[in-house]
Amino acid sequence: MSAVVYNITQVSFRQGLCPPGLLGRMNATMRFLVWGTMPLCGLLGGVLGSAIGVRETLLVAAAGGSLAFLPVFLPPLRRMRELPSGPGL
Repeated sequence: MSAVVYNITQVSFRQGLCPPGLLGRMNATMRFLVWGTMPLCGLLGGVLGSAIGVRETLLVAAAGGSLAFLPVFLPPLRRMRELPSGPGL
């Protein structure tokens, strides 16, 4: 459920902030950044699994996953209640 809420919130935020003419480019960039890292992370998981063991690799992945909220939680985005508007945004 939290993934659904997160996706709705972040897509709505991006759509409200981005000029309409750039929405397609922003969506393509975000998809590239999110989906494009998956093969790299799979490769890193395989390398770590071979180097330190499967159980330890899963612990590293769990620790990393538990810290994934920090980029959203710490910056001013958390306290933002309205989207910036105007020519300078």
